[in-house]
Amino acid sequence: MAFENLIIRARSVTKSYEKETVLSDFNLDVWNGSIVGVLGMSGSGKTTALRLIAGFEKPDSGLIEMRNQIISSDEVFVPPEDRNVGMVFQDYALFPHLDVEKNISFGLSKNEKNEGRLEEVLEMCNLENYKNKYPQELSGGQQQRVALARAIAPGPEVILLDEPFTSLDAHMARELRDEVVYLLRKTETTAIIVTHDQEEALSVCDVVSVLENGTVIQSATPQEIYLNPVSQTVANSVGDPNILKGYSVNGRVETSLGTFVSAYDGALDVSIRPECIELTLDSDGSYLVKECTFYGHDQVISFQNSKGEVFRARSLPNTIFESGDKVNINISEVTTFPSKA
Repeated sequence: MAFENLIIRARSVTKSYEKETVLSDFNLDVWNGSIVGVLGMSGSGKTTALRLIAGFEKPDSGLIEMRNQIISSDEVFVPPEDRNVGMVFQDYALFPHLDVEKNISFGLSKNEKNEGRLEEVLEMCNLENYKNKYPQELSGGQQQRVALARAIAPGPEVILLDEPFTSLDAHMARELRDEVVYLLRKTETTAIIVTHDQEEALSVCDVVSVLENGTVIQSATPQEIYLNPVSQTVANSVGDPNILKGYSVNGRVETSLGTFVSAYDGALDVSIRPECIELTLDSDGSYLVKECTFYGHDQVISFQNSKGEVFRARSLPNTIFESGDKVNINISEVTTFPSKA
């Protein structure tokens, strides 16, 4: 999917609280109509990045632009109300004393209300039947939908979503996530979603930026992030790979699971995703099945080599593996990157 026109551009942004550096050399590009995910563990700086883009806080240094206009720098700071940015908070932040209709219309001008914008948003978000209810009368999913409707209503150029589905159960989160993506696509709204959920980032976003210790260490399509991580941190952020240590000489790296081609020489981390390991039952096999966890649509098999090292493979459920089975393996793909240690 190709996007044109850069909406948000952040360069070399830093932010500290007292002696703790939260963002360091933070860079981000957000293109018109795209959904960008900022993925990272708790404490990596995700929410701080969102608050700086929204204008709720000021960076210590660095540049943030919106449509090539500076909104934050050492000399310029545009307040949040003048940035045309909508925010959906993790805890919804709805006004408990206002019903759904008044919550959504809170940011609308009198002209927008008179022109039927409120009714349009209520219909768009399937909230017509709830417009006279108060937040405490709604489910978590309904409250989140109201929060999204309130953010969309004024027609912002960018919607910022801070861990929007964290407080919902898995089924509700998936349903609401699909609704949100549909609404964002339908309204052609640009969005930034911060999340620690790899499935959410990979399934929803056009671009995923992986954040570690306040710095974006890789920004690419979900497919590129998953298939070609630049480091062990990125690999672990978007899956549960087997990470092996190895040492490469002349483009060949030896590991506990075999020898592979490498683009680097020296000490390496070798990432092998479980779905890239095919197991074959063989009474004379070199590996021993330790455990099999069945999920219905697939299964994860733990197996060990002669040294007792344990690895994981993921396969379709058509072959039954049991503890004690001997197997051989075939590895279809590996990723290598220079080792940190």
